[in-house]
Amino acid sequence: MTMKASDQLGAKFILFGVFCLFVGTLQGFLQSTPRLRHWIHSTGQAGHLVDPLAHAHINLIGGVVSVVMAVVYYLLPRLLGRNIASLWLGYANLYLMIAGVSGFYLVLLTFGILEGNRMLDGGIVYPLARAHYQPFHKIGFVFSALLMGLGHWVFVANVFMTYFRREPVVVTSQVTSLKEGSKVP
Repeated sequence: MTMKASDQLGAKFILFGVFCLFVGTLQGFLQSTPRLRHWIHSTGQAGHLVDPLAHAHINLIGGVVSVVMAVVYYLLPRLLGRNIASLWLGYANLYLMIAGVSGFYLVLLTFGILEGNRMLDGGIVYPLARAHYQPFHKIGFVFSALLMGLGHWVFVANVFMTYFRREPVVVTSQVTSLKEGSKVP
């Protein structure tokens, strides 16, 4: 059985979503251990970057939203009776989501750990720990969030283009019908 191109795109979204759910589940298991739970609670806002922010983003955006996008790329052509408007945009959507979600998750996790350890090692408060990494902290968040946001907007654009697109009318079958003497409906 051959797959349509949009089905292959959807399968890649599902693989990414399942991978994200695996990573989120693994993180959830690890952060529930007593030692890591204590670290997260004792670092306050830095620990908040790790749990719930990083944990929620990898599970909800990476896992759930990616699988929902896969379902839309699978069902939309079947419901409308036409292909996705742009497979190129579909793959741009996929790669932007992979880069944005992965980047955002890694930025949250990395700076949560760095800032939390700085707080505990130096006995300082969160604003001072964050100020140490401030330029990189802000650049990492903005860049990865921009990629993730672009991925979402490309998806929305592709869905609307698919829905509102008019399929070209096939005139050759009507001309052939007229030549054979049948009426055009």
